[in-house]
Amino acid sequence: QDAYRLQLKLFLYEVKQQQLLSGIRSYLKLYSAITITKLAQYMEMDEATLRSILMTYKHKMHAVDSNGKILSSADFDFYINEDVIHVVESKSTKRHGDYFLRQILKFEETIAELDKVQLD
Repeated sequence: QDAYRLQLKLFLYEVKQQQLLSGIRSYLKLYSAITITKLAQYMEMDEATLRSILMTYKHKMHAVDSNGKILSSADFDFYINEDVIHVVESKSTKRHGDYFLRQILKFEETIAELDKVQLD
């Protein structure tokens, strides 16, 4: 029973963290730069707590592969310079590339179907 309670407590803590991270992610996607003070006001928390949550976000969005290389799973990155959070899109090129590849495949399928049509 104690193991169950501990596991439940840790799970609920993780869910609460993910809720906060989701809110911060939403705000950061809206801005290319925002002050820590302004974001803390939007999130209704003090600046020290916000800094802690930002570092938690950065930690949770990175993983280390088998070669020791650090990989990011976030679609944007950010850094803090003089109390200003600067947001940088990191996966926009991938999104565009995926879109164009899907369109190419779609058009190739359409052309193949048109080639099958017999004209009288």
